[in-house]
Amino acid sequence: MKYTHLLFDLDNTIMDFTKSSVPAFRDTLHHFEILEEQDFYPVYRKINKKVWEELERGDIDQQTLRAKRFRLFFEYIGKPELDPLEANARYLQGIIEHPVYLKDALDILEEFKDEFTMSIVTNGLKEVQRPRLENKNLKAYFKSIIVSDEIGVAKPHKEFFDYVFDTIPNAKKETTLIIGDSLGSDIRGGNNYGIDSCWMNYHKTKNATEITPTYTITRLGELRDYVR
Repeated sequence: MKYTHLLFDLDNTIMDFTKSSVPAFRDTLHHFEILEEQDFYPVYRKINKKVWEELERGDIDQQTLRAKRFRLFFEYIGKPELDPLEANARYLQGIIEHPVYLKDALDILEEFKDEFTMSIVTNGLKEVQRPRLENKNLKAYFKSIIVSDEIGVAKPHKEFFDYVFDTIPNAKKETTLIIGDSLGSDIRGGNNYGIDSCWMNYHKTKNATEITPTYTITRLGELRDYVR
């Protein structure tokens, strides 16, 4: 067998974070009685992306991220008096309440569960990642679940992958594959650590970076062509 251990990112790899995020964001605006004179979601999404990139570079920690993304958003719409941590908590609750799987996700997990040792490796926040995995009974498919927020270091840093390999019995770099949607965290992290990587290019975007995945797929069903 080519691979024995598969490391799956969660958001936009197994769960469709984008489709969960939109209603969660709308719920948050309604909670604060904010009327959208324009579509604010693209604004928030751009801010959120930049703040997560700061986290992945190690410039901020996850507690700072929780407050900063909504603080910057509220400043943008002229409501700096609103509580960003309250907004963050409401938004994360909305993510939990609106779970959506990517196409083929459950079929692939069911097919692979007795053939591979599978793990979740996510940079997401613990108060949303754990409940989603438990609510949808995804935990049964995975040998281990590593959440960066719980261990204090995020992908793509070496220390994150050190923790992963210390946690998973009998894992070897040459027979381990990481699958994720983020070139900057999943693919860069895997490449730097010396394990093969599979870019889940769900949105079929152009790779304009210097980061080169071992494989590229647009849906999880394509994994069958590479893992065996």
